[in-house]
Amino acid sequence: MSEETSLRKKEFKELQSIKNLLILQLLKNGASSEEINMATGQGAGNIRTMFPNVRKKGKSQSGD
Repeated sequence: MSEETSLRKKEFKELQSIKNLLILQLLKNGASSEEINMATGQGAGNIRTMFPNVRKKGKSQSGD
């Protein structure tokens, strides 16, 4: 594998990590997975699968 290919893979992984952090922040601030899907094209189901335990601000873990 060339050095350039290795660098591209590393950059892609880093960009994916940044995207995931942004999605996590949006979820925690109350955005729905459907809204995030509209912006990213990631797929609402994929977002729910990637972040199954994320709770919106103001929501309790027990569902109160």
